[in-house]
Amino acid sequence: MPVDDRTDDLTCRLAAGAAVAREAGRLARRYFDRRGDLRVETKGPQDLVSLADRAVEDLIRTRLAALFPGDAMVGEEGGGTAGRRVWVVDPIDGTQNFLRGMPWYCVVLALVEDGRTDLGIIYDPNTDELFTARRGGGAFLNGEPIRVSGCSDPAAAVVGVGHSPRHPPDRFLIPFTHLLEAGAQTRNLLCGALQLAHVACGRLDATWDPHLLPWDVLAGILLVEEAGGAAAPYPLRPDWSGGAPLLAGTPALVETIGRAMGMTAAG
Repeated sequence: MPVDDRTDDLTCRLAAGAAVAREAGRLARRYFDRRGDLRVETKGPQDLVSLADRAVEDLIRTRLAALFPGDAMVGEEGGGTAGRRVWVVDPIDGTQNFLRGMPWYCVVLALVEDGRTDLGIIYDPNTDELFTARRGGGAFLNGEPIRVSGCSDPAAAVVGVGHSPRHPPDRFLIPFTHLLEAGAQTRNLLCGALQLAHVACGRLDATWDPHLLPWDVLAGILLVEEAGGAAAPYPLRPDWSGGAPLLAGTPALVETIGRAMGMTAAG
């Protein structure tokens, strides 16, 4: 039964979105277990999509449209037009991992209203970890509050990194070299949303990527911020096209790393 917009609130949407993410994750996991049967297509260099991505996004669209018919939706696979209130969906972030049998992928939902992310949901079906955040309401892992680490020194930090063919190699290699010279260790899970979730709960101290798309990062940025962290401004284009650099982590590391990279934390 559709939810009446007049009585709906963010608490209702967060609970519904979390339930949909769990269901979508279970479907993704079933496809993962028989991934050898999937037909894979190429969208661009090192950018793959399969029946699983589309089927999981279709499930999310169907469930959210039934519950919140007035909400718009933008998905990585199906596109869409953003409205005043829009769900932003990545059905399987980490498709390369998914198709290669590596269990580092997740379902990602964000609710954006008037250009501001109000809800963030990331579900890892392989660990059954549900990360949720509501603006002003904190960040949680399976219902328990989470916080970013207390790391302030790059020489003691473990920093998530990522790169893609969407940018010249030097946009990754030069800042990456600076990170190494500062003494940081790095990790690349090949899944931007999951790295943000791991920052929010303190497993990573920060994460950086020269180019990520909105559905990769909006939920995770809110998670990090609500867990006491910070992020450099991530610009959204009016048509939601293209990507931008991501930097998020503990406030001290975002300030230090951001200054070296010419990025500053959002105020």
